[in-house]
Amino acid sequence: MGELRTRKRGKTWEYSFEGAKIDGKRKPISKGGFRTKADALNAGIKAKAEYDSGGRVFTPSAISLSDYLDYWYKRYASKLTYKTQDTYKNHIRLHIKPYLGSYRISSLEPDVIQEWVDEVLHSQKKLARQSIANILGVLSGALNYAIQPLRYIRSNPCIYVKIPDIKVDKKAKDHTDFVLSKEDWKQIKEYFSSAPESHSYLFFPLIVGYHTGERIGEIFGTDLLADYNPVRHTLSVSHQLQKQKGILLYTNPKYDSFRINKIDSLLEAEIQKELKRRECDRLRYREYYKNTYLLPDNTIIQLPADSQVPDSYQEIWPLGVKQDGTILTTEHAKHMSRIVKDKVGIELFHPHCLRHTHGTILAQSGASPKTIMERLGHKNIKVTMERYVFNTEEMQNQAVSLFENAIK
Repeated sequence: MGELRTRKRGKTWEYSFEGAKIDGKRKPISKGGFRTKADALNAGIKAKAEYDSGGRVFTPSAISLSDYLDYWYKRYASKLTYKTQDTYKNHIRLHIKPYLGSYRISSLEPDVIQEWVDEVLHSQKKLARQSIANILGVLSGALNYAIQPLRYIRSNPCIYVKIPDIKVDKKAKDHTDFVLSKEDWKQIKEYFSSAPESHSYLFFPLIVGYHTGERIGEIFGTDLLADYNPVRHTLSVSHQLQKQKGILLYTNPKYDSFRINKIDSLLEAEIQKELKRRECDRLRYREYYKNTYLLPDNTIIQLPADSQVPDSYQEIWPLGVKQDGTILTTEHAKHMSRIVKDKVGIELFHPHCLRHTHGTILAQSGASPKTIMERLGHKNIKVTMERYVFNTEEMQNQAVSLFENAIK
């Protein structure tokens, strides 16, 4: 493009240079108001360099990984779900920037990244293999973006990096893979049937998780007014409940896995019981009962029952509430887990095991993998069968019986 020029206009200085022609006509780019010629010249040099590099304020070959990750996060990661953004931000802040951030993006080599994986993530931090894979995946994804569409680098050094073999922690695996037995579920029901009021309100979300296999956020994101259909005997998965910067809101289910699940008669009886209990609680607390509203921007607020609200506020009945209507969130699932561990004595219990249990019971009972996949809201059958359907003793006995009968 044309050379950079400066000139004085009145008491201040201005820089200008020629931009690309539009409709065959010159398009000068200028800015004034600088106190001295030197100020105008320095600002013009920066502006022209940015213009000539397509709007970038840096040279791709010279940018540090730290600055590039900030740029990538703003351009790409900020468009992802809030939870994914938060995960990426923590991986970058805690694990990537402190050790690799000072390297130029163009000088990153496989041996440097391999040493970071081996010496820092594995030896020093002693992270699990999957955690290392997730962190490396964030770095690799960011560098792929630097190849295409940005064209800052030509190849991704992460593709040559190997994650070390790490012995599986049996205790951690037993916890992750835990599936409730019929006896476990019986004990949980017996405890909550006579539990104090401070605990009893947590039982209904537990029941729904056991009978539907929904994700925890989906359970607490259920609106009983809109999502429960007593005529068709269904419970819809339309949202998940999240808290972002202290604000509750509805977001789409993970992978946009909207679905309508049939429910069994036992769960339906519990839903009817919960609706009746809630009506009684509303009468009991009167104006002190907390109504819950969904706002047009999908945020959720609670107001006293006698409050006047705009027409744009849609009243919802969250699946989980305390006796006074206070909404339950995914954070209450941790309290639920502690109660089951401490009061019922099931040490391996965690809220996600309800999902594992539901999928395993269905498989054990002969449900097709596709039905289980769709009910759980998975993207593919592989995830369903590898992570959510576990080979119980009963299933192993069935396999032996099938084989024995086949060879007789």
